[in-house]
Amino acid sequence: MRWAVVAALTLLGAVLRLRLSGQSLFADELSTWWIVEGRSLRGVVATVATDAEITPPLYFALAWFGRRLGDAPELLRAPSWIAGIALIPLVYAVGERTVGRPAALVATALTALGPFALYYAADARGYALMMAAVVLSTLAMLLAVDSGRRRWWVVHGVAVAAGVLSHYTSVFAFAAQLGWVLWAHPEARRSALAATAGAVALFSPWTGGLLADLDSPTTQILAALSPFTWASVRFSLTHWVIGYPAAIAFGLGDFPGVAAVGLLVLAAVLAAGGSAARALRTSGGPRAAGVDRRVVLIVLLALSGPGATALLDPLGVHLFSVRNLAASWPAAALAFAALLVAPRRRVAVAAVAIALAAFAVAAVQLSHPRFANPDYAGAAGFVDRQAGPRDVVIDATGELSPGPATGLDVVLERPHRVLRAAAPEVRDRPFGFFDPVVRLPDAIRRAVAEAGANRVLLVSTRFPPSVVEAQIANERARARRDARFPASHRLVDRRTFPGVLGVEVRVYAPRAP
Repeated sequence: MRWAVVAALTLLGAVLRLRLSGQSLFADELSTWWIVEGRSLRGVVATVATDAEITPPLYFALAWFGRRLGDAPELLRAPSWIAGIALIPLVYAVGERTVGRPAALVATALTALGPFALYYAADARGYALMMAAVVLSTLAMLLAVDSGRRRWWVVHGVAVAAGVLSHYTSVFAFAAQLGWVLWAHPEARRSALAATAGAVALFSPWTGGLLADLDSPTTQILAALSPFTWASVRFSLTHWVIGYPAAIAFGLGDFPGVAAVGLLVLAAVLAAGGSAARALRTSGGPRAAGVDRRVVLIVLLALSGPGATALLDPLGVHLFSVRNLAASWPAAALAFAALLVAPRRRVAVAAVAIALAAFAVAAVQLSHPRFANPDYAGAAGFVDRQAGPRDVVIDATGELSPGPATGLDVVLERPHRVLRAAAPEVRDRPFGFFDPVVRLPDAIRRAVAEAGANRVLLVSTRFPPSVVEAQIANERARARRDARFPASHRLVDRRTFPGVLGVEVRVYAPRAP
């Protein structure tokens, strides 16, 4: 019966993930597209080894195979979608062996519905693959210490290598695994160390790439974008739990909304209070309880990401951000589920129901057009239909792209005369910190000159005003004023397309003499 429930939750999670997988590529996914598109598998790995990327190559290699399935850019997400679906039953299998069946079922439901897990299962980056590798390696380690069979240590070592080759931050979770097994199972120490040595050997061909990534100038840019302050830590942790992973766009009040956050807080308070009351009632008073070693494992895994990244910050390694906590999310779901089922039956049922309601609201919200990726495909379709061969298109959709591709580059199906704005003109390598950004007024003047008697189409993105800081809002308002078309042109059409960043297409035509 329990596996039928797991299967149903897995099917539900697959449907939710598939719905998100058809959205336009966005932000760092555009880097994945540029690396994979038009290259051989060897070329993909060679490109990842340069400053074009600071993550390991496994996801990009798998995405290359995904693109062999068809022409749709969204097929780059195939590895994440598969890993995201596999994560659901894997969480149950680990939970059954650590926090017990009731908590395992609850954690499985949280994984199927959780916006964090949903988002990265439809993202063409390595986070979903890393999460699945961490949970698989945990399961294999538990099976190995229970059965003593060598093959499970082999699976564990391969999963560890796959996780680190997906994203470097998984090493914190794997260090927690190794520390736990050395403490909890002395009889398995030699096997665990051998499996770790095997994982290191599998990773070793990428050692040069790792050293290059550690010295990459991109690390300094990311450090500047993720300062270790109380505000950023609170922001990252809350969005890690139930918020919007692409957290630049919305606060918790917008997504998942005040009601969902309130339900989640109520569930946590109810579960914590019920657990404390049950402990006092059962023992007749506070007393020291025995420590369940496998619950300790889950707690270590849940804390490994936030704890390690926080400890490394004073050393100058700035990693504390929402996405860099991904490896710990499944264990955090298991730990939260264990808390929810800890009180007496009636309280536990109420806490679980309220928590699942909060996550269900978030799952429904995530598929709403307002919280979707920017609809570059819709804007590109309009441009393809409207732009003539002599019209000029200004592409100002590259503001959040690491370059050199923009959201519009990926989805335009017809050739156009395209000028870039609000981003560097570089097209043969990722954007650098000192690459000059093309100002929109300059792009407009050039486009008007090149178009002559033909039209100019301006494609741009719009940030939600509720979360843009005042200084940025003022600068963008000034840029819009500076970006006015000359009196020789008039606005003849305007279309907007929804998403976490709205996309707007404005069509300008010369005025009649």
